[in-house]
Amino acid sequence: MKKKAFVYNLINVLVLLAAGCILVRNYSLQKLFADTCAAYIGIMLLTVLLVHFLKAIRLYFALYGANISFSQYLKIYCKVTPVSILLPFKFGELFRMYCYGNQTGNMLKGVITVVLDRFMDTIALLTMIIAVWTIYGGVITPLVYILLLFVLAVIIVFVVFPGVYRYWNKYLLRADATVRKMRAIKLLNKFNLVYQEIANVTKGRGIILYILSLLAWIIEIGSVSLLYRLYGARTNVNAKISEYLSSALSSSQAIELKQFIFISVILMICIYVIVKLIDVATVERN
Repeated sequence: MKKKAFVYNLINVLVLLAAGCILVRNYSLQKLFADTCAAYIGIMLLTVLLVHFLKAIRLYFALYGANISFSQYLKIYCKVTPVSILLPFKFGELFRMYCYGNQTGNMLKGVITVVLDRFMDTIALLTMIIAVWTIYGGVITPLVYILLLFVLAVIIVFVVFPGVYRYWNKYLLRADATVRKMRAIKLLNKFNLVYQEIANVTKGRGIILYILSLLAWIIEIGSVSLLYRLYGARTNVNAKISEYLSSALSSSQAIELKQFIFISVILMICIYVIVKLIDVATVERN
């Protein structure tokens, strides 16, 4: 038990140090906010608060029933969120899966919860991209088409899986007993376990998770539009929104997205420290 806790803490320290190095190297406070005013930063800060409030609620719904206290959940969210948005190639999502899996005592639940969280966020982002480009025009990038096909394929697989599982499970159980058949049954049951876990998370909550994701993106894009109308070139607002949405799907980040990420990281650190201090004070009083 102590060894497991040591490994968990060691991984946390190493990952957080890596994320901190990326923050210092790629996000300069002076460069990001050199030409901004207090009102601009205030609007951006309010946007970050509202967006992460919705995202935190979305993930809390997904984890409902996992026996995690609100204080524990808040600390984990504030710890893994900066990592997930700073580390490249979605490595931060692996860290999120590991932390939630460790906290719930069920690594499969941690993986599925994070994957579902990202899936709903991707669907909401695609909804926003299609809506913006339908209303204001523009060219939809090939990556958007690929993601749409991926989302459609995942939904189809999820819908048809129960029927496929029942058919093959019945077929294999009736077939002659062989080593290959037993392996096939075990593999099929593992797939069914994953399906049941996904179904448990999405049952009665799927549409709520999607709506919360969509609201978060509406607020984020609305903020970009407002800021650019107030402090940028009015004639290029639509192009700026399209650029922001495109940068959310690529490694080349718009300046507004970098500002959003920087404020998000600082905010998460502050909230984590505050919650930690409250927990310590509570323990000392008791």
